[in-house]
Amino acid sequence: MISVLHCPEQVGNNPVVLSKFEKELGLYSLCVSEKSNPFASSADYLLQNENCTTVGVEIRRLLLIFKASLQTGILHLNNGRFITPYFGSGLHPKELDYSKTFRKIIRLYAKFLLSAERSLLGIRGSKKAIFVTFQGSDARESKSFLKNYQENGLADIIVGRSGKDNDSIRSKKVMLADLADKIYSLNPDLLEVLPKKAEFLPYSTEASLDAKVIPFKNQKEFVIGHAPTHRIVKGTDVIIDVIHKLRSSGYKIRLELIEGLSRECALEKYEEVDLFVDQLVIGWYGVVSLELLALGKPVICFTKGRGLRFVDKELIKDLPIINADPSSLRSKIIEVMKMNTVQRGKLADQGIAFLKKWHDPRKIAKRLLKDYKAVLAGRHINCV
Repeated sequence: MISVLHCPEQVGNNPVVLSKFEKELGLYSLCVSEKSNPFASSADYLLQNENCTTVGVEIRRLLLIFKASLQTGILHLNNGRFITPYFGSGLHPKELDYSKTFRKIIRLYAKFLLSAERSLLGIRGSKKAIFVTFQGSDARESKSFLKNYQENGLADIIVGRSGKDNDSIRSKKVMLADLADKIYSLNPDLLEVLPKKAEFLPYSTEASLDAKVIPFKNQKEFVIGHAPTHRIVKGTDVIIDVIHKLRSSGYKIRLELIEGLSRECALEKYEEVDLFVDQLVIGWYGVVSLELLALGKPVICFTKGRGLRFVDKELIKDLPIINADPSSLRSKIIEVMKMNTVQRGKLADQGIAFLKKWHDPRKIAKRLLKDYKAVLAGRHINCV
């Protein structure tokens, strides 16, 4: 039996969903997360809980690093990071709570621990293979953004914690690449700035298995949903401005901002919207778009950019998401509002079919199992 350890963070529900369906394939799969994520399903084990002190968390972290170093089979590092927190040249917002002296102590500790972790994980004689999955800001650099966003400073804000020159984030990627037997990216634009051996991997979501189309209801107002995890990255200000101008022009619409809610509450809000706008900046969709497609809702998102050349052409052809950028958002919203029942039904069916074909976690888990076996066989590691 192949053993898989997913760690150290649970983002976008991807690691925990993969782990669940790896178990269904007969693997011994465990998902460990540094802390709970109110927007995602629970991991098997948390380093941090309500009753755990900072010292307690670090003891658990040390034990996880030790466990990972002894892992037999697959160590899967998610969200493009080590188990040890990585500090870039920029100041992390959480560091503002501490004095300069204590910040130095924290950074020295993290630097020492990261060095130890790299040494332990890098022992090539071990019976494990290391997989790394990057998801977004863990790898994104300014140059991977469209020129207009670089000019207005948006890209620099997004990667600000890594320094304007991106040296820190590049250094982390190099260190992870040196250890990794295989690298995945859930967002195609990241493949512009990841090693050539990196591959695109679609998000895994159970929404593809639980699709339930919510019939469209003619209401007094057309409700547009938007769920910004990071307003700058999502282009939230542009979305708010466009909808405000549409209202001022006489359109009976309103914006439902879905943020700061638990996963359960957010899912309830999704059912109430008539249209969902994901983001206008990055060039790809997030797992939230997939959850809306599973409800039969039309989704608008910016889905262009050079990164698309790394994605299967059939996936691009099947993509049911309506593409828009800041200049075309207004017309695209009006276009959806004018859709009749037949048009909306056809778009909903396309969305469900797309989910089942490209984002079924059972299919993605099978792909990973195939990759796991290939890498293990190449390293002459027998874990079956």
